[in-house]
Amino acid sequence: MFLDSGVPPQGKYVKTFPAHPALLPYIHSYVSIISEICDTKEQYITRFFPSFMTQFVFDFYGSVNEVVDQNDVLLNIEKGTYVKSGIGTWMDFFQKKSSSPKRSIKNFKVTLYPHVLYEVFNLSPFEIRNDDLTIQDVWGEEEGTWLFEELEAMDSTEGMIEVFEGYFFKRLAQKASSKKELKPYLNHQVEYASLKALSRECGYSERWLQKQYLEVFGESFKQIQRNARFIKSLRQINSAVLRGEKHLKFIDIAYECDYFDQTHFIKTFKNYTGLTPSYYFDAFRDKIPFSWLW
Repeated sequence: MFLDSGVPPQGKYVKTFPAHPALLPYIHSYVSIISEICDTKEQYITRFFPSFMTQFVFDFYGSVNEVVDQNDVLLNIEKGTYVKSGIGTWMDFFQKKSSSPKRSIKNFKVTLYPHVLYEVFNLSPFEIRNDDLTIQDVWGEEEGTWLFEELEAMDSTEGMIEVFEGYFFKRLAQKASSKKELKPYLNHQVEYASLKALSRECGYSERWLQKQYLEVFGESFKQIQRNARFIKSLRQINSAVLRGEKHLKFIDIAYECDYFDQTHFIKTFKNYTGLTPSYYFDAFRDKIPFSWLW
């Protein structure tokens, strides 16, 4: 759901990627946190930014964290499963105050590429943008519940990945083939200058392509391009932090990421993150960006 550029989480944190080549077009990464913490006070953790991926989130204890977005909506995270389309806004992540001296944490998150929800589960990200869905809503009540229970029984990241991949391969085997295969054009690594250029490349009409973007990604072609420019600019700033740079020329980043000018870049970056590029860079340059939710 979100790209985290804040502090690392507490506990045994693992981030890994699919080892099986057949899963690489579908699954971006796995993240797990298994821990017991003694910190009982309420505290701010970090700010998350839209990733535009789809996340399947499994929380096996719940009641540990709360999230507030820019509209001040409080979301209590309870034990269960969650499906997030990644189309949204920045959010602030807090740790709740606890009356217990110790509390257990166990989370497992699978990040899927934007087209997977549509191609594998026949759902548009747009359909779930404002809905609170569970894995059971997407996978089916019976199979989704079995998946959660088998994951809950695992005491390691490796075990959870093995369980999830078994279910996912089964789902891939069941998915119906489509005459209008969207890959490799909609799920592309090339940034097309316009919808017309993409239309010429793949042979489909602009109108049909625009409809497919809305159905598959929940966003228009133009918005997807905006998203790509933002993520490109964020990665450039994070790379500068990793290199230990103390100063950045944001006008250079603006032009490299195809913004009209620096003002346009700053305005867009603030819309996505709630922060100006310079404030973001200054706030995080002393920390290594830790993308544990993407």
